[in-house]
Amino acid sequence: MTTDATPTASSGVLVVIRGNSGSGKSTTAGTVQHRMARSTCVVVPQDVVRRQMTWEPEAEGRLNVELIEHIALFALTRGLVVIVEGILDTKRYGAMLERLAAAAAHSLLYAFDLTLEETLIRHAGRPLAAQVSPDMLAEWYHGWQPLGFAAETRIDSGWSLEAIADRIHGDITARLGSPRHEPTA
Repeated sequence: MTTDATPTASSGVLVVIRGNSGSGKSTTAGTVQHRMARSTCVVVPQDVVRRQMTWEPEAEGRLNVELIEHIALFALTRGLVVIVEGILDTKRYGAMLERLAAAAAHSLLYAFDLTLEETLIRHAGRPLAAQVSPDMLAEWYHGWQPLGFAAETRIDSGWSLEAIADRIHGDITARLGSPRHEPTA
């Protein structure tokens, strides 16, 4: 039941982390989430929604795009930090990301901009490398795809995981006005 005290989507902070397969999006999202206090940050992984929840192929007009949006809006209305991460190709996901950014009080947009060579190096160190060949990864590679509605912070191969997580967590904290950080025991 909705009451007048229920926050609107604009009370949450949206964080979008995009990039090619194997670039470090999921690792980054998890690292940032674990720097936040429990129950204050939701990660919405495109791969989990598409490949596990809806079991859909990557194609136009699929349910996963709408489901990602609904999950993110649900969490934003509760005033949470919402990290949407994935390849999030602009053609299929751009309009949805634009709607989410418009609905959130603050939107923080980041995108990995790595060469195919760097992407293949990073991919080789993942467990998924046993299932996804370098040729398959190269087929998925789409290079830099800027969003049409807003600038993104570009993350190149010079950024360490710690530097990326520090930047994103710092940007979130600045938008919230309080750390929302829970020290680890």
